[in-house]
Amino acid sequence: MSLSAGVLSAGFTHLIDVKQWFFYGAFSFCSTFAVYNGQRLFKTDRNVQTPWMKWVKKNKRRLSIEVFLFGAGALYFLVQLNNVSLFALGILFFASGVSLLYVLKIKSRTLRETPHLKSHLIAFSWVAVVILFPVMNEGKEIPLLFVALAHYLYTLAATIPFDIRDLKYDHPSQKTIPQVIGVVPAKIVAWTLLLGFTALMLHSYPKLSYNYVFYAAVIAQIILVALMNENRKDFYCAGLIDGAIALVGLSYLVA
Repeated sequence: MSLSAGVLSAGFTHLIDVKQWFFYGAFSFCSTFAVYNGQRLFKTDRNVQTPWMKWVKKNKRRLSIEVFLFGAGALYFLVQLNNVSLFALGILFFASGVSLLYVLKIKSRTLRETPHLKSHLIAFSWVAVVILFPVMNEGKEIPLLFVALAHYLYTLAATIPFDIRDLKYDHPSQKTIPQVIGVVPAKIVAWTLLLGFTALMLHSYPKLSYNYVFYAAVIAQIILVALMNENRKDFYCAGLIDGAIALVGLSYLVA
């Protein structure tokens, strides 16, 4: 999801006329890569044997080096932004804390394992890094409530296919959306969230109503959610679902 986070961040900051949009995108790409793969390395001592975790265990040394390099890259691009405000840094630190507690056990449970929280934590982290951080740092006057809510809904919708894939691995106590209401109702929830995202963004930025790439990105995600099932390979989520997220960012770049 790191590439899609980078493209979405670059596209969004370009959409709101931030001159350093490339650096925001590069920072999001590097930081997301470092955090997500750092979380995977942290979880290698656990018993859950997903295909991803098996790959991580076999390539632990290589991935550790990559996490270090991308972490350094994130710091480099953060410095390139110049004069990052303390408030904006606070947003990043808070999101980093959430990411750490996502895999760090407190009283025998991580935040990820807390009932109903898994998808919301991911959505919050994305909104914090991709939306709130650049807006607060640049002091842009935008309809922030609508825009932040829109991307929260979109990210929440995009996590549902991952939760469907993880049904065989997630403990029932996590109570993810597909666990609670079933696969088909979960897809309906995802479609509703995607339509909510579309409506909020078209309301906030009417010029997107003429952007065919934006519509294509939303329709692609709707179709991918419809075709999702528990037996889909990792490429379906890590490649196609993520690709549709990146397509949203691309639509912002060409808006």
